[in-house]
Amino acid sequence: MSKCRLSFALAAQFCVPIVCLGLSLLYTGCGKNEELVERSIGRELAQQHCITCHSVPEAGLLPKASWDFTLTYMGFFLGVVDYSYLDGSSERTMEVIEAREEFVRAAHLLPQQPLLSEKQWKTLREYYVSNAPEVGIPQMEKPQVIEDNSLFSVQSLQYRQQAAITSLVSIDETNGFLLVHDSGAQRLTILDKDLDFHDSHEAPGVFLVEARSQEDEVYLLNIGDLFASEIGKSYGEIQHAKIRGGVHYGLKILLGGLHRPADFAFADFENDGMEEILVSNFGDYTGNLSLFKHDPSTGEYLPEPEILSTEPGIVKSEVSDFNDDGLLDIVVLMSAARENLSILINDGDGSFSRKIIFEQHPSYGYTGLVLRDFNNDGLMDIITLNGDNGDSDPYNTLKRDQGIRIYLSKGDLNFEESYFYPMYGVYGAEIEDFDLDGDLDIAAISFHPDFYPDKPENFVFLEQTTPLIFAPKTHPATYNGRWLTMDSGDIDGDGDKDIVLGAAYSPVGMMANHEDKFLQLVKEGPPLLFLENQTKD
Repeated sequence: MSKCRLSFALAAQFCVPIVCLGLSLLYTGCGKNEELVERSIGRELAQQHCITCHSVPEAGLLPKASWDFTLTYMGFFLGVVDYSYLDGSSERTMEVIEAREEFVRAAHLLPQQPLLSEKQWKTLREYYVSNAPEVGIPQMEKPQVIEDNSLFSVQSLQYRQQAAITSLVSIDETNGFLLVHDSGAQRLTILDKDLDFHDSHEAPGVFLVEARSQEDEVYLLNIGDLFASEIGKSYGEIQHAKIRGGVHYGLKILLGGLHRPADFAFADFENDGMEEILVSNFGDYTGNLSLFKHDPSTGEYLPEPEILSTEPGIVKSEVSDFNDDGLLDIVVLMSAARENLSILINDGDGSFSRKIIFEQHPSYGYTGLVLRDFNNDGLMDIITLNGDNGDSDPYNTLKRDQGIRIYLSKGDLNFEESYFYPMYGVYGAEIEDFDLDGDLDIAAISFHPDFYPDKPENFVFLEQTTPLIFAPKTHPATYNGRWLTMDSGDIDGDGDKDIVLGAAYSPVGMMANHEDKFLQLVKEGPPLLFLENQTKD
């Protein structure tokens, strides 16, 4: 199965608070207790207003400068437009916050009147800023990443694209081709197994983010609005084309009117021999999880889906039989606001029952989900990625909790976190037995790494040496790129899995503190990097 990951288009957003006021707060206090009283009131206000959309975040999750920006943004949803806390900020910072205000207004989510008084708003803000650290809390220690070019070698390829925005890379193992879509050039390019140019298709207005190749046909996912610039618009679609000799022809729109879809999957939920299509509409401030069924009389997909969830920010959905009843269930990873992982249990009558497995704080920034049986016990385990840095500020603030986690299934829909690899800005992962030693390894990319070092950790290969013990390695050729998408597959048919990385040179998260490095990446960074597996050579 081919897959890719979209980064800044999946930046987490916060939903609008609903009016649940009714608590009358008295501002009292004297002497040395006055500050404690104010902080207590600030905490109560946060619990009152924040909980309607997401878990209440701790002040220590972000540094003071990030809270100044984030709270200004959150104030829009409470009817408060107050830029005074950002006085003295850079022009770029002000452009970002003004754009967010426009987005909230366009979504009709900015109340006409403030939902709390000026003094309450000041007290709520002060609670977070006064309790926040000056700099972000560092991540936990981890083994040193070692440079190693013995497993993968860089293969030259016939592909050029200036200032690349590579939103899709997909290896078609069956036909021996590599699909590359650049959403800046709006062009789909097809390379052969030797990575030479084979074919290309201009695609005006199309922003491909995922491809699934099946024998002589391919399904392509067009997100429709890559940069979330047209709030509420449903331009997304699933396209279908035939493949002959590596040439795509007979393109048609299988499903349209999708709301910024981030992912899709085929599955036979009803055990009737016909696959439904599950679409994760990330959306913007609204979104949903849609299930498209067939018209029994024509066999075509019905244009109106069954809505399984109306929450925004669904990053990824995968299918497996989690309770071993012979029916396929759905695991859903949700970013934005209520960051959580849940499982929709197939009830067998066309309906699903939801169980939330875990929920995290709103700056977690989920970006990816993979299902694998890591300990070979016959139970499907869950791997999550969280590394979206577009949810708090334009500074690329490094987050303590970002990284890769393995949750081992304990049966009965219970999962236990059994491995954590801290990794700033992680955005995609491929999980395969890359070195063919009988266990699973993890290759991962970061779109929002720590940009300060000369050698940012934007790619890591986690070699599993003993059960759930991984040795982190990287390839030195990966430093000079900002990797947005990745895929793995055996393109040359030699029996081992290769890796392809796609770059996107977007200014998101870089202009505030890393403008020089960004301009250098735009000038020198490659659009693609193909890492050929040497295990079978």
